[in-house]
Amino acid sequence: MKKKFYSKEFKDRAVQQSYQRDNIKELADELGISPERIYKWRTDYRCFGSSSITEKAQEHLEIKKLKKALKEKELELEILKKAVHIFSRSDGNSTNS
Repeated sequence: MKKKFYSKEFKDRAVQQSYQRDNIKELADELGISPERIYKWRTDYRCFGSSSITEKAQEHLEIKKLKKALKEKELELEILKKAVHIFSRSDGNSTNS
């Protein structure tokens, strides 16, 4: 199933109308979208403001992805440091004479 793309203007209009209307389901039916989508866009507006939801959401996802990658690299570095420490300790302690 192909993902539908909605313009920023369409989202702005839908969110604005949702605050002016009592019945969001009716509005969603008129616009040809699900009520859940309108609630999602409203949440996005609260979190990211009205300026370019998709850009803000993309930035948020990118930051989240970068934080995860950084955490993984920090863990790898810590493992390597411990390995170096273990190997350097055992270099002088050879039991073979």
